[in-house]
This record gives sequence, C-alpha cells and structure tokens, in this order.
Amino acid sequence: MKKTAKKEQLIIAAAIILSFVLIYAGNRITMQDVGFFNEENDLIAGKAEVTEVLNESPDEYGAIFFECRVIKGENAGESVVAVQTIIEENSVRLVKKGDIVYLGDASEYEISADWFLYEYERYNGVIWLGAAFAFLLILFGRSKGFRTIISLTYTCMTIFFVFLPSIVSGFNIYLSSIIVCVFITFMTLLIVQGPNTKAFAAGLGCIGGLLIVSLITVGMSEILKISGLIDNDSYFLLTLNTTAPVNLKAVVFAAITIGAMGAILDIAVDIASSLSEVHRHASKMSLGQTVKSGITIGQDIVGSMANTLILAYIGSSLSLILLLLIHSGSPEDLLNSELIIVEILQALAGSIGILFTIPLTAVSCGILYNRSSRSLENTGQ
Repeated sequence: MKKTAKKEQLIIAAAIILSFVLIYAGNRITMQDVGFFNEENDLIAGKAEVTEVLNESPDEYGAIFFECRVIKGENAGESVVAVQTIIEENSVRLVKKGDIVYLGDASEYEISADWFLYEYERYNGVIWLGAAFAFLLILFGRSKGFRTIISLTYTCMTIFFVFLPSIVSGFNIYLSSIIVCVFITFMTLLIVQGPNTKAFAAGLGCIGGLLIVSLITVGMSEILKISGLIDNDSYFLLTLNTTAPVNLKAVVFAAITIGAMGAILDIAVDIASSLSEVHRHASKMSLGQTVKSGITIGQDIVGSMANTLILAYIGSSLSLILLLLIHSGSPEDLLNSELIIVEILQALAGSIGILFTIPLTAVSCGILYNRSSRSLENTGQ
C-alpha cells in the first residue's frame, strides 16, 4: 500500500513538472511575435496616498480637488494637487483621505491641476482575498487542496500565457481552444485526483461533453449567422491587426467552449467520484447497474449545474442585457440581437454539454471500474 501511495505521489510530482514545462514551451512558441503591456499605452504617471480632500462635493465643473503624497513614480516624496472628475455623483466613489490612488498626467488637459485620478488601487484587496481562498483550500482540502491551488495556477497560466497570446499571434483559434481544454482537463485531474481510474473516467466524460459543446457551437453559429462582432470590444479587436484580423467567430467558439469546461469537468468528477465509492462498497455491480447509478446521480446534479451555468452567463453580462432590454422596441428586436443570441447560445450549448457528460461519464466509469474489478479478482486481491 505504501509503495502504491509513493508511486502515485511521484506521478503527481512528475505531472506538476511536466505541466509547467509544457506551459513554458507553449508560451515561448506563442509569444514569439507578441508583446503585451506597451509602456506607450500606460496612462499611470504615479502612485499616491490622499492626504486631504479640498472640496467634499464636486464644483460646478464636476471636479473634486485633493492633495496627495506621491509614493511611487518620478515625483516620489512630493505633495501634489490632483483632481477627480465626476460625471454623475452617484455613479462613482468620491475620493477620501487615506485612499491609495494612481495618478495620470493632466498637463495636456485644460483643468486646474497637473494630475488626475486615474484609478484606485484595487489589486491588493484581491490578493488578500485570493490568499484567504488558498488558506481555506489547504485547511479543508489538505494535500488535495494544495494540489488544487497548483492546478488553478496552471489553468490561469495556460489561458493568459499561452492561449491569449496564440490568438494575437494568429494561431488557429479553434484548434488552440480544443488543445487548451484537453490539456487543462487532464492536467487538473492528474494533479488533483491523481493517476487513477476515477480521474481517467472523469476525463473521458469531460472530453465527450466538450466535444458536444464544440459541435453545437460550430453548427449553431452557422444557423444563427454569428459574426462575432457583438460589441465595441469586438470591433476594436477586429481592427487590432488589419493585415491578419482576429477571427471573431472563432473567439465566440473559444469563449463558449472554455466557459463550459469548468461546469462539465465539475459534473464529470462528481459522477466519477460517486460511482467510485459505490463500486468500492459494491464491487459486484454490473456495467448496466453502474451506468444506471451514474445517470441517477447525474439527474440530481444537473438541475443546479445548468442553473449555475446559465446564471453565470446572465450575471456576467447583466449591465449589457439591461441596457438592451430598455432600448429594445419589441421581444423580436431583443432576441435578434447578436449579443443576446451569443449569450443564449453559450448557456444552452454548455447545458446540453452537461446533459451529455452524464451518460458519457457513467458509461466510462462502468467500463473502467468493471474492468478494474475483474483485474483485482484475477490477481487474487
């Protein structure tokens, strides 16, 4: 038993190292002709702490002046006066004493200050919340929680350091998104669940569900005449490189596939784990009984999971949906908007993928778990 556990730990360690190597190699390949964070686009001129607000409410021009001490930048250590411009008083947070803010250079603007409030410092709060999340993961999950943190880190690295640069570099977005989904699925399962039958069965079910989502998205994109030009952001992305414009239709495909992957992986693991426990206590179950149990378990999960997926998409676009609802002349007007159609397609394609993941995972578990049971019987264990 100890030898098996040690072997599993070595495989997990090897998977962690290999995943990092693959991500690094992918980054080197996709970033050859790509550069992010161009200093010419940086509007931040300094970081400062607000020491005094000179007028508590906006003046007739919608401006609030405040004194601050520059703590980072060319003027570090100096006290300067900056301005916060207000369009609607209830729509923004008014600057307060003690705030840490980022300043922009206002010398080119006709305002009575050399600096303007560009943004509040926000990322520190997110870092603390992320640290709390990591602590709770380790507290409740122990070693598996720690491995979950590693897999989450690798997932984010894969998206931001490999997949997004591949889009800008002109790689095939359809192929890139599929490769990324397959890599994240098996990387996550191998690192978090370990090299076992349960992880393999969940992986097969997840890949099957993602294949369904991909086919539905490609087919419905043609039927619904999706162009991908759904908002101003899409337009700016399209004009980013006029010689080799980004395939916006493929971006929609990637967004739907990657967005559905988390929920599909979740339900595949839930079913595989449940059936693993059932098989552990009732190893004489037939293939049909295992599949039936898996589908029954999936039926209890699918309602809340479909709700989770649809509500996530609605919540992420709530402001735009509300704006379109207000300015639409009729239900037909609203439902023929490409933006709304893409959101509906995301929700429905992902939910259908979840539905297919249930039987696919159940069948995978039935075949693999029964084969594993027979192997144990043949070896006399």
